Amino acid sequence: MHLLSCPTRAVWITIGLTIVASFQTVNSIGDGLPMLRLTKTLALTTLFAWPMAQAAEVLPAPLLQLDDKFSHHVLVAEKSTHQLHLFQNDNGKPKLVKTVQMATGKKAGDKIFQGDHRTPEGVYQMTEFLTHEDLIKRHGKAGEIYGVGAFVMNYPNPIDEREGKTGGGIWIHSTNDETRIDKGLDSRGCVVTANVDLIELAKYIELNRTSVVVVHNLNYLKSDAWESERANILKTVSDWASAWQSEDITTYLKQYDAKQFTDRTRGNYSAFSQYKKAVFSAPGKPEVNLSNISIMMANGYAVATFIQDYKATNLADVGKKLLYLKKNEYYEWKIVSEVWTKSGIEPSEEELNKVAFQPSMRFFKTLNPEQIMEIIPANATSATQSASN
Repeated sequence: MHLLSCPTRAVWITIGLTIVASFQTVNSIGDGLPMLRLTKTLALTTLFAWPMAQAAEVLPAPLLQLDDKFSHHVLVAEKSTHQLHLFQNDNGKPKLVKTVQMATGKKAGDKIFQGDHRTPEGVYQMTEFLTHEDLIKRHGKAGEIYGVGAFVMNYPNPIDEREGKTGGGIWIHSTNDETRIDKGLDSRGCVVTANVDLIELAKYIELNRTSVVVVHNLNYLKSDAWESERANILKTVSDWASAWQSEDITTYLKQYDAKQFTDRTRGNYSAFSQYKKAVFSAPGKPEVNLSNISIMMANGYAVATFIQDYKATNLADVGKKLLYLKKNEYYEWKIVSEVWTKSGIEPSEEELNKVAFQPSMRFFKTLNPEQIMEIIPANATSATQSASN
């Protein structure tokens, strides 16, 4: 897949020295003749355009397609560098907005079981926000360690569940002791930022829409490889929807991985396929429309999220569909789990007014962390209710 990492300092120094040496060589070209002046101009243009062209050729591997509904902004937590990146949708491609420092679990590696003090790696959505007041009510004075607030991640997701991972209570929160962040590995599994950073990042978050992708290393793909990976996943999604609408049960079921697929309601592939065959045999063909597709990838799987508009003889419904996909032994993307929900499809204020998403103070009333953390509920107690982690 041509994975690339950000250039190291040594690489940038080498590029810089090469540019200087090349500039000196090019600058020695005489200016006496028109052809030599033209050669010099073209050489200098190529010299300085090359590094920029190289930089433009790579894109973050986890963010394969962004959309203004479910991925107008995305957080990417890179554990190896202890950096939390905010990307925005730029015509379907990711554009870096800002980067802040963070801390993650005290132990390195992907989360496996409850209490292992590791931060899970994968694609997650933020489903709930806990204010400072909520945290104090829930945990008593011990809730102060979560700072100004906390965003709840949907760990374990279907991939985590099928792999037998346990635990919960994985949040993105701030802290009342920001020296923890400098340690890098300091939490029980959560992503921890400075208070001012969480308040700022919260402006770009919508619950049940905004995702956080957690990776050990943020790798990059050359643009052609990035486009190819995206196209392959989109083909699976398109073939799945087309076969559903035409009631081509054979092609439809081919989009699923018979060995790995599990469904929270129907169980394994065998039970699921029998159920779908019964549904497809009912009279009348359905109408299936997909929109607002976003695709993210991490930890060996991809998640395609979109609006699913379904109409049949006796049923019409609109919801958010998440298809979890993995590559099979032939490197084909196949569906290994799926989730349908109504969460996150309600029109936002911007959508009702038919304007683009605007960052705003959705979760905090002030930019001042001290004012937020001064709020202590009257019924707060010293009792603690520990998150499982």
